[in-house]
Amino acid sequence: MSKFIFLLGMFFPFSAMANPACAVCTVAMGAFLGISRTLGISDVATGVWIGALILMTYYFTIKFIEYKKWTFKFYKIFWGLITLLLVPVMYEFVPYKLNTYFGIDAFLISMIAGAFTFWLSQVLYQYMKAKNNNHAHFPFEKVVLAVAFLLITSIIFNYLP
Repeated sequence: MSKFIFLLGMFFPFSAMANPACAVCTVAMGAFLGISRTLGISDVATGVWIGALILMTYYFTIKFIEYKKWTFKFYKIFWGLITLLLVPVMYEFVPYKLNTYFGIDAFLISMIAGAFTFWLSQVLYQYMKAKNNNHAHFPFEKVVLAVAFLLITSIIFNYLP
């Protein structure tokens, strides 16, 4: 059966919308967060990736709603607030050690930094792409920038006191 589907796809190609920040990558990142504690990665460094995951959840929700044409007035603000409700869920299900930076919870700061870092990497990607006649410099540049920025940010947060 799978060979038939493969052959059908070869002879009748369907158009697909490419998206380097795909849902599979998002699920893989979420699965990795579950085992990060057993690998000895600090909770604050993990918070950077959780923040990026929350921002990607918002991004995919908006893309899905626009694809289905379920838009209404202020739908982005509404779904942004709904997505922010994931933050208390992270506190409930991800046990962490209580650290603070400047009197603010370190886990929350790292999640905000992760979301901001992911957003910044995507803005930089769009700028670089615009400078290159609206083409990426290399395949999956969007993903490489996001992962590199998040990796550097999580290393910085990992070695903060």
